[in-house]
Amino acid sequence: MMTTIKLPPPQTDLAFPLMNAFALRRTRRKWLDETISEQEISNLLWAACGITRPKTKRAKSRRTVPSACNSQEIRVYVAMESGLFLYYETLHQLEEIHSEDIRQDIGTQKMMRSAPLGLVYVADFLRMKSIFFKNDEQKMFTAAADTGFISQNVYLYCAAAGLSTAILGLVNRSKLHKRMWLGEHQTIVYTQVVGRSL
Repeated sequence: MMTTIKLPPPQTDLAFPLMNAFALRRTRRKWLDETISEQEISNLLWAACGITRPKTKRAKSRRTVPSACNSQEIRVYVAMESGLFLYYETLHQLEEIHSEDIRQDIGTQKMMRSAPLGLVYVADFLRMKSIFFKNDEQKMFTAAADTGFISQNVYLYCAAAGLSTAILGLVNRSKLHKRMWLGEHQTIVYTQVVGRSL
């Protein structure tokens, strides 16, 4: 039976000046050998692409980040020791994909494999229905930009929360694609690792 993790509400009232987060934002590739708490995961994922305005009969929901034509094509997968999960932002919960630990395949750099938490940004091309997305090349170009918004939000939250993070471009995407059980319409854009700062 697959596990559902109902995350606690995000702490949207944390007192940390935005300008300080800009100043402290760094790529940090060292972290403590500690897990990230459920509350921190909740805050992190809400910052990444949580819902700020629920959908209505007339309009789609709004996230903490923009996306082209509000297609919301980037899905965030979470890799932990306990398994691989998909973040459902509308319910603010994690749904288990499988119970394998795939963190060693998040990136090709050996030092990245020790991170307690891995994020995988996957573009779902089936969500990109606008006439502006004429081919897969255009979709991928757009998905890369939209992933950048999500990744930067993660960076800023990590700066404010005393967490280390690094976005990874050196990824064996075909191998990771298989390990994540993704479909043909899904493409891994980037991955990002998170750990508690030393």
